[in-house]
Amino acid sequence: MSKPTRYWLIKPLPRPVVPFPQETEQSYLKRLGDKNKVLVQRLLNQSHWLNSQQDYIDRLAIASGQPRVSLLHAIPLLGQQTGPFIPGRPDRSPALACRHCVARRTGNYTLVSPVTAWKSHFHDHVCLRHRLWIGKAVAYYHQQTDLSGLPDVVDAQRRHYRLLRRYGHTVLDACYEHCSALWAAVLTRGYRLSDRHRRLEAMGADPHTQIWDPRRHIAVYPEVVEAMSLYASPHWRRFALAEGSEYLQFRAEFIRRLPQEKVLRRTSKPWFFKELGETARDIEAAVSRRA
Repeated sequence: MSKPTRYWLIKPLPRPVVPFPQETEQSYLKRLGDKNKVLVQRLLNQSHWLNSQQDYIDRLAIASGQPRVSLLHAIPLLGQQTGPFIPGRPDRSPALACRHCVARRTGNYTLVSPVTAWKSHFHDHVCLRHRLWIGKAVAYYHQQTDLSGLPDVVDAQRRHYRLLRRYGHTVLDACYEHCSALWAAVLTRGYRLSDRHRRLEAMGADPHTQIWDPRRHIAVYPEVVEAMSLYASPHWRRFALAEGSEYLQFRAEFIRRLPQEKVLRRTSKPWFFKELGETARDIEAAVSRRA
């Protein structure tokens, strides 16, 4: 008795495409389709009149010419309908990959079919290999600013990763979110840092650059990381949550680590000192919710 016929409804595309590490599924399908001038999503659909012996990932492996295990390793949650965030990791979302990494791994990078990859919008801001800003406010490849002349920003990313390894995502997610908000607020109240002006000048940016300009965030990133190191410490966070002499010690330590270029306006001082404690309370509440 003959064996049942196995139907192969997918054939390899003429131009295979290797997935980029941590690439999103939509980004990979678009690149594969653009290179082969086909709509890959339609190609991978099941036939309405004949059932295939392969699942979705097997069909993609055949069409792309890539081993199934390679696709599963490179593309998180392949074949699953994910939202804008990875379940269990709300800090991870699709973003442009470093253009130099893309060029090295794929041969080139294109504005028509950019590579988007899953990364942490809290913790992945600098490509350490190529010294490019790939973090906050980057929407296009040309906004990935070269940081070769700003080694303190690159070192801040290294320190950021050390803090992440030491304290974990629960604490560092909250610290980055609320310390970033703290700096965005205090800069509008007259708290000025001389290093911020130096960094903006090095990048050829105006001191009053707009919020959507990545250089605005680059200029204060080392200070954000310094504040994170203070609030992530259980010792100093306990002092920030306290009252009296302990809180005064925290306030003095904050100003010692992050000295201001000029004295705050008189009306801003009470707000600033209150904000230091409020930031600690916000971080503590966020950590408690995720614990």
